Amino acid sequence: MPVTLKLTFPGGRYHATPWGRHVNEGVAEWPLSPWRLLRAFVATWKRKCADLSEEQVRRVLAPLLPAPKFHLPPARVAHTRHYMPWEKKGPADHTLVFDTFVSIGRNDPLFVHWADANLNPEEAAALTRLADNLTTLGRAEGWVQVEVTSETADWNCEPKAQSTSIEELVPVFCPDPATAFGDEHYPPKPDAKALKKGLKPGDLLFDCPRWHLCLDTETIHGERWPRVPGSAWVSYARPANAFTRRTAPAAPPARAARLPTVARFLLDGPVLPFVTNTIRVAEAFRLAAMGRFGAWCRQHQREGVEFCRTDQPDKFSSPTLSGKHLNGEMRADHGHAHYLPTAEGDDTRRLTHLTVYAENGFGPGEVAALTAVREFEVPAGGGRMQPLRTQLVGLGTRDLFRTAVPLFGASAVWRSVTPFVAHRHPKRRGSKRDAPLVMGPDGRQSFAELAVRELVARREIAPLTGVEPIEVFDGGTRSVEFERGRARPGDDGRSRSHAGFRLTFANRVSGPVSLGYACHYGLGLFVPDRTERSGD
Repeated sequence: MPVTLKLTFPGGRYHATPWGRHVNEGVAEWPLSPWRLLRAFVATWKRKCADLSEEQVRRVLAPLLPAPKFHLPPARVAHTRHYMPWEKKGPADHTLVFDTFVSIGRNDPLFVHWADANLNPEEAAALTRLADNLTTLGRAEGWVQVEVTSETADWNCEPKAQSTSIEELVPVFCPDPATAFGDEHYPPKPDAKALKKGLKPGDLLFDCPRWHLCLDTETIHGERWPRVPGSAWVSYARPANAFTRRTAPAAPPARAARLPTVARFLLDGPVLPFVTNTIRVAEAFRLAAMGRFGAWCRQHQREGVEFCRTDQPDKFSSPTLSGKHLNGEMRADHGHAHYLPTAEGDDTRRLTHLTVYAENGFGPGEVAALTAVREFEVPAGGGRMQPLRTQLVGLGTRDLFRTAVPLFGASAVWRSVTPFVAHRHPKRRGSKRDAPLVMGPDGRQSFAELAVRELVARREIAPLTGVEPIEVFDGGTRSVEFERGRARPGDDGRSRSHAGFRLTFANRVSGPVSLGYACHYGLGLFVPDRTERSGD
């Protein structure tokens, strides 16, 4: 039957330095090394259970030689510093020593599990005796309580050759099942002549079996073997958030905070992009924001786990910033981010601002990603990339921006500042086919008007009382001059019907108003008409 050990640390600390690392490097061993655990059992046998025979102990330890699985409780790495007497340069000489340890909850158990171990009742009883008498592990202050148990746990740290995006590989010092009980490297017994002359203090070895597992550290260091006989380094996949234990539970907030829904950026660069390049600027900023979000998830693995892609487990994605579910499918709603570049300067041909709006709000990860975007590049034609700098100038709910930003105003009349591109193509067949007047090249504007009416009704914005075509946008640009397709293979945006409109509603409508194909990338954007604009 499997063997599982339950370890708790009454002092809330596990003090141990990985093999081959200096104590002052500040590296903590986590998980605990099976090599250390089995050697601790040998020491416990010799000091407290001497009535057990060597053969009994060997039969107990042999099934525990293969690399086990672990359940690691939440933990943190900490250290203390001590000035210890050294006296290398005199009685007053001291040296700084780091005592690095893993901080664990006193009641949070660590489990070690050997799935293929098989002990008979006698061997199980002997292991229970050893476990009950083991009181320290690692350095002397590393108090431990060990229990043989039948409990099960989530084995979150186990031998693996590769890790996923929510894991990290760490080397763990383990016994080698093939050589741990070997003795070819164990120092030979002193002969009778040496015994007669007497042994030097350095020649004395512990009273242990002649197993590689029992080699004392002084002998290992003195021989300078390239690797410790009887041991093996095993690669383990440890949770990337293994060291994220909270020292105290977080107090619940007094009231639920409202998530920010708007992030406003000022654009700057050697040359500001034309408004006709709106969709390219929006795409480039979205790509930069998603890249920053992935970096945030990798740095905050505990929070980032919920954003791990199900179709690509090594990647992270924000449904709010990307507009896609974690399985890669497009979101059908409009609660995710709209990237809305706008020209708000004296030259209405040039983009000066970019507003990111998401009705569902931005969580901590999305806010961190958006505020981390300081620069991105926009295609400038001819294979060139144009650098743009960004500066965050506003973050909050849309109510905070109503008076200052036209996008969030309220009006009964709204006009296009970028082309409205139809969300579908004309239906030429079937019972729901479109009327002949919207077919063909001459019917493009008529079909675009039909499409905008459909979307206003579908989104339940407000009843429309008038739809007036607009030939020329601010800055003297026309609909046909705009980039109207996404930069992705097979995109058909440029072949869709498009036009500009002035929309009149039966009552005042609050912004933003963004409709049609690529409305999340700045196309189909409307602002309150100058004659009707109101800030409240």
